[in-house]
Amino acid sequence: MKAPDGQEFWNAVEYHEIVLYEKIVSSMYFSDSQGNNVEPAQLGIEHEAIDGAHDVTIFEDLGNGQTKLTHIGSEPMESAKNSDQMEGWNQILDKVAAVIAGLVQAK
Repeated sequence: MKAPDGQEFWNAVEYHEIVLYEKIVSSMYFSDSQGNNVEPAQLGIEHEAIDGAHDVTIFEDLGNGQTKLTHIGSEPMESAKNSDQMEGWNQILDKVAAVIAGLVQAK
């Protein structure tokens, strides 16, 4: 993630459950560029996430090549907005969309 001030943050994901075309259960943590766990305090971030909590991403086929994505995070919405977590997820989704667009174009 790149913050508005240009500072870069890295995250890594641990996957707990993957059900193809239906859902992904995961947890995300701060990391360095190689994926090694970094404590939020080392980055000057107050950590509010609940230890052991998981995020759930649900995929729903809407037909006509469209998919509804619902993300249920482990952090309250207001906290996610204030900590720029929402912006981080939007950056992740933009990158996923670019990869998918490239795959579709390559067909």
